[in-house]
Amino acid sequence: MPTSRVAKRPDAVSLAVVLTHLALVFAPVYVTAALGGGWWILPCWLWYGLTMNGLLNLMHEAAHYHVFRARAANNFLGRWVLGPLALADFDSYRQRHWDHHRHLGDPDDPKTTYHMDIRGRRLLTLAGRCLGLIEAVRKFRHQADAHDDEPVPGQSLEWMLRVFLVHALFGGSILALAARAHRGEPAVGTLTAAILAYGFVYIYGIASVTVFAANLRAIAEHQIGDDHANRTGLAALRNFSCNPVTRLFFGAYGFGEHATHHRLPAVPYYRLTPVTETLAAKDPAMAQVNGYVGTIISLVRQTGSSPSLLPEDPAT
Repeated sequence: MPTSRVAKRPDAVSLAVVLTHLALVFAPVYVTAALGGGWWILPCWLWYGLTMNGLLNLMHEAAHYHVFRARAANNFLGRWVLGPLALADFDSYRQRHWDHHRHLGDPDDPKTTYHMDIRGRRLLTLAGRCLGLIEAVRKFRHQADAHDDEPVPGQSLEWMLRVFLVHALFGGSILALAARAHRGEPAVGTLTAAILAYGFVYIYGIASVTVFAANLRAIAEHQIGDDHANRTGLAALRNFSCNPVTRLFFGAYGFGEHATHHRLPAVPYYRLTPVTETLAAKDPAMAQVNGYVGTIISLVRQTGSSPSLLPEDPAT
């Protein structure tokens, strides 16, 4: 593989991208802390929940050591920033993700989300399960049961310490902003604004909207449909045509070039587009023709059963 395809860009550029993305994603949380209750809470909840899915993609890049040049910098970003903010054990996530690469489409693939049946009204059922936090609980339990020989997410002392410290700083910053914005008002106004920002926009946002968006993304990327996507076992492999909105919500950090990433995981996300074009010239199935939304709609409209829909999956 040519060196130019895997060469890392300057860390200063990557740091600027990371900080800008973090500011974009968490702005609704702080807006809610500053403004308190009002009609804007629902848009802030929705904006945070959707954009946080894109930030999860950044955690994926850190797991591949693609964000910064030094492995230690990627580990710091994943363990001390992205993992705690996503309420995820970064090291356990990295292990599961590499197992997903090694066993894509096999019974041993730890990622089971793409086997969910979303045909017809089942998509609404999935949305209801996400809003009711059923999917968030199922996802956590699945991660805990998937690797009995590894530390259970949330039970590692180091992981819990990192989460406590990060959330103490994060929650403290929300409370400080709320106190400043509602200075002169009764203390209940400050506490209400902070609780809405942290509890509703952040916690409920990630446990409901982000989980729903992450499920749809995984289904679009790997569920076998009526198109001519390449297949590996019981998984499809697709690249996607992204506009700025779907890139931000679903395809950030090379996820729009998902099939290319699975074929060449050593390529950083900002090098995937030209590599994808080269691959598509030889294999039309690698072309970025259909988008995430169009793919999801086609999977919803399927009338026949797909081999991706495993009968033993509880969501089917």
